[in-house]
Amino acid sequence: MNLNEHKRETEDSFYQRLTKELSFYIEKVKTKEGLTNLTVNDPYFLLNDTWSIEKLATIENFKDAIAKKKFNRTNVIFRFSNPQILLEMKYFVFRKMFDDNWTINTLFVQGNYNLKQLGLFLDEKFPRLNSILDLDIEKANKRWMMWLQEKGIGTHTKDKRYENPVKRPVTRFLKSVYNDLSKLLDFRDEWEKEVWDVRNLNQKYGIYYNHARSHVRLDFTVVKQIPFRFEIQKWLKYRLLSNDLTWGTAVNYMVSIPKFLDFIFELEPTWKNLNELSRSHFEEYLDLLHKENAERQRVTYSYEYVTKAISSANKFLEGLQTINSPLAPKKDVRMIIFRYDRPKKKKKSKKVKYIPDSVLQQLFDNINYLHEEVQPIIWISFKTGLRVSDTLRLTQDCLLRIDGKYQLISDVTKTCLKDHSIPIDDELADVIAVLIKNSKENSNEENNPQNYIFVRYRGVRKGRPYSADWIGERLNSLAKEKKIVDEKGEIYHFRMHQFRHTYAVKMLNSGADFFTVQQLLAHSSPEMTLVYARLLDTTKRKVFEEAMKQGLFSFDVNGEMKQIKPNEEIPEDILEVLWREQKLSAVDNPYGTCHARINGNCPHAEEPPCLTCNGGSPCKDLAIGFSELDIQKYELLVKTSSRTIEVLEQRGRQDIAEKNKKNLERYQNILNTIQSGKFIFGRLDSIKRKQGLANV
Repeated sequence: MNLNEHKRETEDSFYQRLTKELSFYIEKVKTKEGLTNLTVNDPYFLLNDTWSIEKLATIENFKDAIAKKKFNRTNVIFRFSNPQILLEMKYFVFRKMFDDNWTINTLFVQGNYNLKQLGLFLDEKFPRLNSILDLDIEKANKRWMMWLQEKGIGTHTKDKRYENPVKRPVTRFLKSVYNDLSKLLDFRDEWEKEVWDVRNLNQKYGIYYNHARSHVRLDFTVVKQIPFRFEIQKWLKYRLLSNDLTWGTAVNYMVSIPKFLDFIFELEPTWKNLNELSRSHFEEYLDLLHKENAERQRVTYSYEYVTKAISSANKFLEGLQTINSPLAPKKDVRMIIFRYDRPKKKKKSKKVKYIPDSVLQQLFDNINYLHEEVQPIIWISFKTGLRVSDTLRLTQDCLLRIDGKYQLISDVTKTCLKDHSIPIDDELADVIAVLIKNSKENSNEENNPQNYIFVRYRGVRKGRPYSADWIGERLNSLAKEKKIVDEKGEIYHFRMHQFRHTYAVKMLNSGADFFTVQQLLAHSSPEMTLVYARLLDTTKRKVFEEAMKQGLFSFDVNGEMKQIKPNEEIPEDILEVLWREQKLSAVDNPYGTCHARINGNCPHAEEPPCLTCNGGSPCKDLAIGFSELDIQKYELLVKTSSRTIEVLEQRGRQDIAEKNKKNLERYQNILNTIQSGKFIFGRLDSIKRKQGLANV
């Protein structure tokens, strides 16, 4: 049942509901605890066809905006002859106002103008129309644009950002009214609608979605073949509820699948299903995809468009067969779509795209010119390495103080890590504290149900964080305006993920070890952190490579040093492995750095020779404390043993860590003793025997 059928079936209750909802409004009152909603029983907006600014000025929701207004209009007037359309339009504007989708300026200026033109248009072109939703919207919208042009009203303007022609607000108004009324007046369950809103699915069914992204709707009306529309809805519903599909992937499917169906039914216009779909049909579709992909390339030739389209078609056809749909192909999908149809992925460059210091300097020199809502996001990204999506989902309880030090608490969506903690400095903590305070003062259950600190309190993103794309746009607008350039003198193009790479590189170059950086970045494995190995300690790396060019040395079977590869060029991959192994896997000890200890393969790490060679006891000839270097030796042993235990625990080798703890205790006891000025002898009875022999 579509929306119009649903509306006609319950028409009396439908308009009774509109009448009821226009008989009261929700006033938002500020209290010490934040915003509180009060229900005000007042039929003013139902009974009056002219809404005055004086009335709105008495309602807390609009007081501040009206006090700052820069327009002179005092009334919003509804000029609709049909009483049902009048009721629909009042309800439409009422919801725009009280849902914070329209500002006061939009309501009294652009909105008022649009309402006037739409009333005139409907009276002239559709005098017998009883409901906006009874329009054939595509045909009506074309007549609307022609009518505007006939009246000398401009329908297009130039986009300020991209300088291409775009429709003016009045041109979009009729379709906007129709679409919004369709949503507002559609009281069916979300799964039954032609357009799904994930915010409703999330609230009722717990369907997860990324709040920082913009795609919140799936429009199934783009599927022209009605039987397939229902099958796609059934298939996606099943997968979303079983948590077998993300909302983002569903959005991608709805980009590709309708195009696939359109192509097939253009090839076979008499078909009612896909029962006879064959390999030859899909080969023609492949030709189209590659042709479109070649036309849409700008800089580099990427096959992502082709791969996504093939994967979407494959999953869809498999889904039809899984649910035993009568519309499914008779042939197994594996006989229609082959594995090698998907283009091979090009190997990604291992080069980490971090922000050069010269660019960072220019950015921070001009950061006060950046949009004030974006500035704290840049600072958080730079100082914590959080992904922008995780930064935008920070909540009012994200700041924690432990032992006088601040921690930023966030959930890391990509690795499903809850309450991830990152140490931050007091300066950033002060910024976040202000954001939390502002969020608490301006939030309620309606406009910020998740208690975000980077949230839109009104408009189409109401209750959701800022758009991640908008953050990037603001940042790159600043780069253009202030001419932030790279080493070639070209305007630098920022990507928010570069701040994460920059954070990692700076941490490593400042002396942090790989495992600490892995924890701070919430990487699920050390391999993810390894991508930064090439960038680490560039000065030391150059010294290392220069030394290597002089030739490598190794110990032979007799323990003697022997030079290998003298005067030969050492391959870059060998240098890379040697350097990475030293930085990632080696642990310092008094003799150099060791790879075996960290893997638990060194028996001497647990049983140091001089302290255990005598049946597990120290050597009988060992004496400690006489040499002026002994304290330094044991300080180093304590330090390297502590580090070994830390790394072993991080790797889950608790059994080996426990053995090393015994060693650490032994080293620490010896160090404490000799630091107090005392001496230790291996065996006193051995000394006595020697003394006895000397007296003979």
